[in-house]
Amino acid sequence: MQYPAVYALSKKHGPPKINLCDARILDDYGDESYATRPINHRVPEDVVTKDFEFYPCVFSFMEFEDLLFYLYPIGVEFERKRSLTATEFYLYSLNSHVPREFSKLPQVDQEAFKEGLLWICNATPADEFWRYKCRKLEAVIGYR
Repeated sequence: MQYPAVYALSKKHGPPKINLCDARILDDYGDESYATRPINHRVPEDVVTKDFEFYPCVFSFMEFEDLLFYLYPIGVEFERKRSLTATEFYLYSLNSHVPREFSKLPQVDQEAFKEGLLWICNATPADEFWRYKCRKLEAVIGYR
């Protein structure tokens, strides 16, 4: 397994309180008619590409801990595909929680979080990661 510290961080925060399907329902003001793909994410390996493809832009409705759960699966899928629409929405949502929530994490979790961000960054062709303009995330990994 690649990135065992990132995996451990994700697993530690699972299952998410608000999963992708729940977040879609929140996005739709409680309407469940578009949340038709069932989700049962208990551990990071339960998350598959199709989940992110079906619910790509719902991360802003999740809590920080839920986003931490999805860090490892996002890294795996992004690295595999080199492109994943959900990644942009995921990074923007994470960015909104930094530095407030990030600073509350134990040091070991902060290091795993940084490692996960660097993993996604390094899987991105030549500075494309930075087009997302997530300045707070950039500061976490020392880019800015």
